[in-house]
Amino acid sequence: MWFDFILENSHFTASLLVALVFFAVFWLHLDAWLVRKELKESLKFVGFLLLSISFLAHATRIESALLSTSFGSEGLPALIDNFSRLGGYVLIIAGQIIDPLQEKPKTKGLSFSAFLPFKIASFTVVFFVLAISVGLLYLRRATTGLERHLKPVAISFFVLSASELISLASLFRDTNSVDFFNLVKPHGPAWIAEHILLVVATVFLGKWVFSYLLKRLQTQLFMIFNMVILAVFLLTTVSFTFLLIRNLQNESLKQLETNARALNLSIEGRKEEALSDAQVVAQNSQVTRAVKEKDLSFLANFSESFLLTKKQSFLMVVDSAGVVLARGEDKERVGDSLSDDTLVKRALLGVAASSIVSRDSVLAPQIFVRASTPVKEGDSIVGAVVTGTILDNAFMDGLKQATGLEASLFSGKELSATTLVSGVDKVRPLGIKEENKSVVQTVLGKGAPYKGALSVLNVPYFVGYLPLKDVDNSVVGMVFVGREQSAVLKTAGRSIELTFLVTAGLLVASVVPAFLVSRRLASQLS
Repeated sequence: MWFDFILENSHFTASLLVALVFFAVFWLHLDAWLVRKELKESLKFVGFLLLSISFLAHATRIESALLSTSFGSEGLPALIDNFSRLGGYVLIIAGQIIDPLQEKPKTKGLSFSAFLPFKIASFTVVFFVLAISVGLLYLRRATTGLERHLKPVAISFFVLSASELISLASLFRDTNSVDFFNLVKPHGPAWIAEHILLVVATVFLGKWVFSYLLKRLQTQLFMIFNMVILAVFLLTTVSFTFLLIRNLQNESLKQLETNARALNLSIEGRKEEALSDAQVVAQNSQVTRAVKEKDLSFLANFSESFLLTKKQSFLMVVDSAGVVLARGEDKERVGDSLSDDTLVKRALLGVAASSIVSRDSVLAPQIFVRASTPVKEGDSIVGAVVTGTILDNAFMDGLKQATGLEASLFSGKELSATTLVSGVDKVRPLGIKEENKSVVQTVLGKGAPYKGALSVLNVPYFVGYLPLKDVDNSVVGMVFVGREQSAVLKTAGRSIELTFLVTAGLLVASVVPAFLVSRRLASQLS
């Protein structure tokens, strides 16, 4: 999440810097136009102004797939970005074409008066063609036209065209290939390369333009004011978005810890329910008589009937030696001994108890809620009743439906029941192990809760874990609840987008005051 956040703010910062540099070039050509009032200069300064506006609008566009926005990819900022950049490139090209070259003796210059027609596949393709065309025109002027000082401008536009070319990767984000998508996705390798080249192009062009602009006092003051304002706005915007994301994360983690405790309370409720049902059976006088007389037929029918009316998964009745007299879920399976069972031992000693227990199964260990209570005749203990239920996927699905969160139970490190699914077939990954050392050491090792940001099945989640403890207070497993980070970040998307838009608007509004103040100061100092 933080990686995406940093890159999104880097995109905002880089785009604003590019806008500032193009604005500086606009100012340089505007200054030339004010002296000569020629069409070629007017085309150039309007073109660079449009490019500045384009990158200013581009800065406000949220490119992360994790962030939900109001405008989306085809909103007002996108329209301003696309059409102003298109117009900017075209006007600069037109200005370069109608501006005659300085003649080089005995050398015939290249003719760039006409271009081959091309089919517009997207704005991105057009931007690449126009950017490289501007670079070629400036290179022509720097070589054939003997204007050597324009070579950095040509280089900057060639680098910019490479950035525009790499941005074509966005056209292939609908691919079904996971590896290819990871290459072209927002904030992926292609995206990072595009922005690195954009910054490099900015450095070349910025170094060139500021070497001219900073030779005049008023222009120096104007540009210094603009850069200071930009730095203040950038610092404020990045700080605000950082605090917003951090607060959202902290609130989400607190809520997840609360939800994990709520899930734990739900399990505790199941334990109390199982214990209550066991006590109801144990206090039935007919059951007491049947246990004492070992009336297996009555106990079998009673146990089966009882399970049909309750939510429990199993019911067992044992005699004073721990021998099973009846199983409600399997009438034929009797005669085995449960004398080594911890809960049965407690019940035969006169102590009613409930616990979380784990049992191995074919695909994954199963987590059960079990409860036992003694069967008494007077003060004598004649047997015990054990009842309980399995905490399976259906139980977890019910919790997800109530809370909207993903939930899981672990037996030790192994996943026992979950709402999570993976793969094309949406299979629940039962039996996989929790390998995160921090989670295992904190929850299973220390019996303490854990909360944080983790990758679950290759998906970023905010998570909360709590230990599952048995009747002896030993940790036997874990409770997990989680929410995808994308679900949380969608809340932040519109706020960040609005912050970017307001910042861009304030930057535009600050240009006139900065100009007036710089002109006033320059007049007083001259």
